Amino acid sequence: MKTIRTLVLCAFMFSAMSGFTQQALAADASSATQTLKVSIDAILDVLKTPDLKGDEKKEARRQKIRDIVLHRFDFKRMAQSSLGKYWRGRTSQEKQDFTVRFQRLIENTYISKLETYTNEKVSYLDEQREMKKDREYAKIQTLIVNADGTEIPIAYMMHRQGKDPWLVFDINIEGVSMVNNYRSQFGEFLEQKSFLELLKDIDAKNCSKQCLNEKSPIYGVAEKIEIPTTSRLLQLQIFLRLASG
Repeated sequence: MKTIRTLVLCAFMFSAMSGFTQQALAADASSATQTLKVSIDAILDVLKTPDLKGDEKKEARRQKIRDIVLHRFDFKRMAQSSLGKYWRGRTSQEKQDFTVRFQRLIENTYISKLETYTNEKVSYLDEQREMKKDREYAKIQTLIVNADGTEIPIAYMMHRQGKDPWLVFDINIEGVSMVNNYRSQFGEFLEQKSFLELLKDIDAKNCSKQCLNEKSPIYGVAEKIEIPTTSRLLQLQIFLRLASG
């Protein structure tokens, strides 16, 4: 259940990152936060482009967003981490098949939520870095602030090697890891069913136009959830309380 919670919030969070101060960005042009800001600005430009608005432009709009997201997330690492111990023993083809499906699952859910962006404010609190062997890691701590003052802490986990670009490999919502949630739920599924059945289940999710509203062994939530027409963030909070209950 918490996977739904994490995906909804991380998608909303990434789309809402428009309040970072120019002074902080200028302080370190190579910072992980600066890298995120560039990508987010590009996404917001797509969402605000008049020629890309409307249902008839949905596929073109989503493809442009998909291209941006593809270059900012380390989907291979996320896929491997989410499968946990079940990654070992998989053939190269099976790993590729899973990674492709996992990436599409996140993209389908993520991009649909990006399109609900309504200018909620975000505060950037901190960026912490550390070196582990030849790789640099960063944790960007942020805070969503709604019009009514509601606050939700979200941290982006990023890494890079040498001069390679910063990539997101996990998102932490109120102390809950997106990757860990996937690993837990995929693990529970694979204790009872086969790897092939897992791929088929993810395929079913990816083919669905309403993947967040369907009930499944992995992503099951209440089939019917009434959400009042309040602010976007409040809608998400109501949904998440029901989904995690």
